[in-house]
Amino acid sequence: MQWGRIAPVVALVVVLGGTLTGCDGESRVQPADGGRGLTSVACAARIELETPAERRDAADLVVDADVTKTDRTVEPQGIYEVYEATVTDVTKGDAVTPGDTIQLISTSGQCETSGEPVEYPEGDPLAAEGTFRLYLSPTEDDDLWELVAPGAAEPRPAG
Repeated sequence: MQWGRIAPVVALVVVLGGTLTGCDGESRVQPADGGRGLTSVACAARIELETPAERRDAADLVVDADVTKTDRTVEPQGIYEVYEATVTDVTKGDAVTPGDTIQLISTSGQCETSGEPVEYPEGDPLAAEGTFRLYLSPTEDDDLWELVAPGAAEPRPAG
């Protein structure tokens, strides 16, 4: 084989080798997640926001709302159930006012599911429905919001 034919093959091997570096035996990217065992495909591991103050800082919109499940699903990077939230109070942001209804998804710790429903290792916080304080960010779909981090929904007393 001549050098002119070998060079492209060598370049391809180098590129593929560099691309696969950091993958496990199942070709999943292994993020630097502090040993929590999270894996991701085609996205960075989500940041954990553990306190209400951290969630509020990260959110574009913070509302108290009555949340119910709809019969809709969306597929931003996996299949998500869509919830409907009737806003009762706005504590951050000006995209909505009390009485408005918004659509949202409950963010999962999974980045991508290849067309399968997302899973919630600690349970979907909105599955119980009810009144919650929601820490939200917009999605690429202007009519849909998402929790800023998995679990960024605090149950509130009804009323």
